Amino acid sequence: MQFEAVKAKNPGVTMYLVTDPAFKKYGRVIQGYDFTPYVTYLKEHTAVPESGNQYVASVPEMEALPITAQVEHFLFAGMPVQVGYCNGNGSLLNAFEYHKCSEISVGTTDMVFLLYKVEDLADDGTVHSKDVVAFYCPAGVAIELYPHTLHYAPCKTSDAGFQCLVILQKGTNEPIEKPTHPVNHEDRLIMARNKWAFGHKDSSVVATRGGFEGIFGENTCIRY
Repeated sequence: MQFEAVKAKNPGVTMYLVTDPAFKKYGRVIQGYDFTPYVTYLKEHTAVPESGNQYVASVPEMEALPITAQVEHFLFAGMPVQVGYCNGNGSLLNAFEYHKCSEISVGTTDMVFLLYKVEDLADDGTVHSKDVVAFYCPAGVAIELYPHTLHYAPCKTSDAGFQCLVILQKGTNEPIEKPTHPVNHEDRLIMARNKWAFGHKDSSVVATRGGFEGIFGENTCIRY
């Protein structure tokens, strides 16, 4: 783990370890579960793309692992889940998304998550990037991001990129027809099933997908 080194190279970013009490607002470190089978699968059967990020929502082989039954029964209280991954080379904030269920992640690599809370957004639904908080998650540490925690793909901490398990309630991120007559601001943010999102002007969410521009200031880049 190189938390202190990464923190020192990002003096303009508020950064903590996920084990710091500051993380309790956004999520928790999961204790008592052995996620090794997921980590092993990611290492042996998935790769980091040469550029960009790759998200796969559901991998049947991962969902068939015995640990999934525990995750589904206990961590999601019987709700069906999908087990997938996000691998990539990202270093930028770019955008935020949130779900109305928890998200569980664990990496084969160290990662940095850039987080904010829906309830802390300005009245117009925006946030300045200087107020976003970074959390360093060491390899093998499983975390739960609470519903309404704004997040996106993690940021890498080395040239090797990142490999990150993603467990969500089944059906999350599947395509959905966007509301043609949104009733309120939140309706405008619907991007997929159980996914509300908005972005920085430089992100694909805004530039090519027509999403709401809700992140202002510098598009935060995590250096390592």
